[in-house]
Amino acid sequence: MTIKTLAQNGHKEVTQWIKNGPFVLRRMEAGDYLLRQGQILEHLYWVEDGFCTVSYTAANGRRFSHGRFSLEYRLYGEIEFLTGKPVQFDIRCDGDVSVRVIPKADLETLLAQKPHVGIWLSQYLADTYQGVMDRVTTHFMYPLAYNIAKDLLLRELGNKPPLQFERVFREAERFGCSERVYRRAVSQLLEQGLVEKTGRVLKVADKDKLERYLAEEEQ
Repeated sequence: MTIKTLAQNGHKEVTQWIKNGPFVLRRMEAGDYLLRQGQILEHLYWVEDGFCTVSYTAANGRRFSHGRFSLEYRLYGEIEFLTGKPVQFDIRCDGDVSVRVIPKADLETLLAQKPHVGIWLSQYLADTYQGVMDRVTTHFMYPLAYNIAKDLLLRELGNKPPLQFERVFREAERFGCSERVYRRAVSQLLEQGLVEKTGRVLKVADKDKLERYLAEEEQ
């Protein structure tokens, strides 16, 4: 039996455990926080549906946003649960969100009883780590215009959710830059005919041309 199969079994077990358990269902609204950066974790949250944004604020006031995520059966607080350290990011609801509140002690008991759940959690964290490191490495190694173009192409191809922030400063936060720098990079892509703007939303204008541009930047 492969790790993937064991992890899938663990995911089924934890999903069934939460579904059948006496866990409080909490309805949250846009602007509510599941977790705040720096707080001590008291509960974990199992998101059943909705949208959340994940962001980090540095001591100098600069913010970096991991973006907005459409969530279904997603666990939050798992890293702090395992490390015992304060919460690393702000997790903010971006619309109505339904969550189950999971006490830490209950999850500890489940992990002791169901080893497959531990395998699922390990694989889940590994997938998250690789995804975050992929994005961070790309942001460091390539120009901002490349990163914006790559992000748009991935959404066009369906490899990322088709979600963008309508406010420019929030899109800029996703790329760890100021609004002014973000606008300048977008202008470069517009001038080259690689992207187009409909209202406040950016879209791929010419997929083949955009792919050639990305390939040239990668050489």
